[in-house]
Amino acid sequence: MHFPRTMNFFNNDVATFIEVVRCGSVSRAAEKVGQTQPAISKAIRRLEQEVGVPLLERGAKGARLTGEGQMFLETARRFEAQHFELVRLATDLRARHAGLLRLGITSPAADSIAVRAIAELVRRRPAMRLQLEIGKSDLLHDQVENGELDLAVVPTYSGQALSCTRIDIGEDRMHVVVRADHPLLRLAAPAIHDLTPYGWVMPSAQSAARRHVLEIFARHAAPRPHVCVEVEYTSEAVMGVLMATDLLALVPASALRSWLGRVQPLPLREFAIQRSQVLLSHPQAQWTPLMAAFRQLVLDQRPAPLPSSDR
Repeated sequence: MHFPRTMNFFNNDVATFIEVVRCGSVSRAAEKVGQTQPAISKAIRRLEQEVGVPLLERGAKGARLTGEGQMFLETARRFEAQHFELVRLATDLRARHAGLLRLGITSPAADSIAVRAIAELVRRRPAMRLQLEIGKSDLLHDQVENGELDLAVVPTYSGQALSCTRIDIGEDRMHVVVRADHPLLRLAAPAIHDLTPYGWVMPSAQSAARRHVLEIFARHAAPRPHVCVEVEYTSEAVMGVLMATDLLALVPASALRSWLGRVQPLPLREFAIQRSQVLLSHPQAQWTPLMAAFRQLVLDQRPAPLPSSDR
């Protein structure tokens, strides 16, 4: 058997042959599939030419299988079932690789879990569309809750209440950071009250990070910090301002790594803040293949837990 024509034509002719057998006649098959009788007859003739033997006998009472046609029918039915499965699989694969994912992140470092997962997802699913929202964790949480985003990767602090469903994906320590030659670095053991003369770079008053810092000052009966610069998130511009001034800022370790030497963390026990990175989704979310794929990539990249003796 040879197939000089395209497989698509061959598939169609096999399907037509099976339909004629089901209906028992060319005319009924033509009516069933919405084609003319000559078109159906032509398809059967093409198929018989491909196979090399007659498959059907036409008569006044309709069409019936020849001996060879009966043998061919068994294989044709398996072929049709396999073709259907292939088409269904291809459709499913296209759906998985295409589609839209609306994702929020809080401007993490380039080597963060979220960014690595995004890059890998784009490599694996080039037909997908990604709408990436970069913003504050509180706003991103609300957008997931309101259905404006499918998922968000945000930091959370101890005791912070969340109405969205969360999956813990990692931890990130926060540091109070100053320029490398800051006067506070000359102190052997700086304390929270030593920070009073200096201004701060902080997020807006509504942010969880700022509320957390204010709680620390209040807990130690220290004067409220003076906020000189408000920013949405840590960026190169923020780090540049720190390097050129005496301002202080609370910076995640993930954003600090590439700046060490030009800025330094202060050794302040009061500000030993450990926060969690979480993946947020709506509690009643219908998980799409893209959402599930991103979740799995994030989970695959979680750091392995340290042995208990190293914690």
